[in-house]
Amino acid sequence: MRSSSSDWRPWRTLRGQLTLLNTLVVLAVVTAGVVIVRLGARAVLEREVDAMLRGGVNEVAAALAELYPDVDAVVAEMQRKARSNEERGWFMHLLTADGKTVWKSDHCPDEVAMHPPTNLDRPENIVQLGEYRWVRRKIIEPDQQAFFVRVGMSTAVLDESIAAMLGLLISAGAFLALLAPLVGYVLAVRATRPVADILQTAEGLNPRRLNDRLPVRDTHDELDQLSSTINRLLDQVAAQLQLQERFVADAAHELRGPLAAVHSALEVALSQPRSAEGYRETLADVLDATRYLAKVSNDLLLLAERDGKGAQSVAHETVDVAAIARQAAGMFAGVAEDRGIELRLEAPEPVLVVGDQAGLRRVVGNLLDNAIRFTPRGGRIEVRVRGVSDEDGVVITVADTGTGIGPADLAHVFDRFYKADAARSHGAEERSGGLGLAICKALIEAYGGSISIGSRPGQGTTVVVRLPALEPDPQFS
Repeated sequence: MRSSSSDWRPWRTLRGQLTLLNTLVVLAVVTAGVVIVRLGARAVLEREVDAMLRGGVNEVAAALAELYPDVDAVVAEMQRKARSNEERGWFMHLLTADGKTVWKSDHCPDEVAMHPPTNLDRPENIVQLGEYRWVRRKIIEPDQQAFFVRVGMSTAVLDESIAAMLGLLISAGAFLALLAPLVGYVLAVRATRPVADILQTAEGLNPRRLNDRLPVRDTHDELDQLSSTINRLLDQVAAQLQLQERFVADAAHELRGPLAAVHSALEVALSQPRSAEGYRETLADVLDATRYLAKVSNDLLLLAERDGKGAQSVAHETVDVAAIARQAAGMFAGVAEDRGIELRLEAPEPVLVVGDQAGLRRVVGNLLDNAIRFTPRGGRIEVRVRGVSDEDGVVITVADTGTGIGPADLAHVFDRFYKADAARSHGAEERSGGLGLAICKALIEAYGGSISIGSRPGQGTTVVVRLPALEPDPQFS
């Protein structure tokens, strides 16, 4: 994408880089092809020439073996063969063992005739001198004089053939080099079009349009995987933003009521003179509202801390949840008795977990507070703590015989600020901010445990908390 019209450079774009890379690859392939074809063609042609020259040497050697010692007859035979191969550009040369010329054809160059035989220890040798190439063979028959026979030709014809072939290849390569940028750009555009679509969609993303997603072409390639990964991230961001917006809206709604009540009570109190008892009642109402506001604020801070730190904020200390359950039952025993509710406790032995005292006290206290508020007079609440050796770990159960929770409400009891039907509370004096079970869930999950709730309307509710167990500590025995 262009950042501005002044600093944009084609070769800085992905399309430009792919086009340039494609062009360089084509040029490299063409250059390597020309070099390989030239070397290979010359090697093949030289092999063919050497084979023909060896055939001529074999014919001269056969004539020498047949006609010797009549050297003139051997020369006459070589002349005949030289004339018959004039169109090929062959030349022939016959030398004695000491390098003296016996005969040479008319087409034998002087530099070849004057070149002394080399590698005398080898019966045959192939020599390239300038543009001339020949095969030299040493012939020694029994009871005969040693001779050197040379049969060769000019390689200018080979060079011309190779040059003509290279000319065609270079012309084709030049055409490909000119065509490569255009083809490369077309391919680069097709290859980067999905990237351009992704960038265009990404630039248009807006927190107010949480349903926008990157295009997925179902090609299952890397770009599709990238789009799917980003879409999953956008799903998480959208869910978090929606949760945050709902949380803020619920918190504002929850705080607006008590603040309005405080404001209204104070306005009424200041609007006209009142008795001391009237001011006392107003201040009591204001105090009750501020307590509620303080409770909701503290709950919000706790949830925000758990959301930000998670399990990292949990104190790693050994806690006896049986002792915590006994303390909580003792604190709520008076309230339960006043409301005519039977409170039973079953926590006979130390049951150890990793956590912190304050957090677990709050969990058990919230569960008992909910159970008392929604259990009518004559009802029963049972608190049981047991440690087991299987995968369930430590289990804390708070069961009541209260009004219960309907299926529609049961699915949302752990949502923040969610409140079921107010008629279930049976005139409880303290208001609930709708954060108690949400806090319990956050704390228990931070300890590595889980919390679940089951309920039937008119029959009661059972909350089950499971925590990882520890081996008994001698200090509790």
